[in-house]
Amino acid sequence: MELGIFMRFSTTIIASVAAIGLFSTTALADLPPGKGHDETVKVCGKCHSAEQAASLHQSRTGWEETIAKMVSMGSEGTDDEYENILNYLVSNFGPEKPKPVSINKATPVELEAVLGLTKAESAAVIAYRTEKGDFKTIDDVKAVPGVDAKKIEAKKARLAF
Repeated sequence: MELGIFMRFSTTIIASVAAIGLFSTTALADLPPGKGHDETVKVCGKCHSAEQAASLHQSRTGWEETIAKMVSMGSEGTDDEYENILNYLVSNFGPEKPKPVSINKATPVELEAVLGLTKAESAAVIAYRTEKGDFKTIDDVKAVPGVDAKKIEAKKARLAF
């Protein structure tokens, strides 16, 4: 019984070591070039894959907290390396810009979440769209009875037609 546990543990360790060894070759292809790239691969690559870093999109504060957490867990690097890593991550993996919502296909929930409309306003937009056809301009959307045109104007950058 104990040998079985040892074998599973050994297999896990070997797989982990193999994954870490692969990081340096895949990271060079997956991470964008730039100042801080090499430090990120060297320091962070000891424990994480390139995909993990690329999947996170955080503010500078979020990345600072993540790096502090990694240091507290044993990550090793110099202050200069961590500063370069921080700047690299913020530049390449900062917060994602919100995607526009298609006013002609959006669900009521999307209209409420993205545009800040009330349930009644989003229902009015959908009813108007169903009755009159697709919106062509922002002025078409502002013309919907029962919708606060100021909300539409404030979020016009989030609209796609």
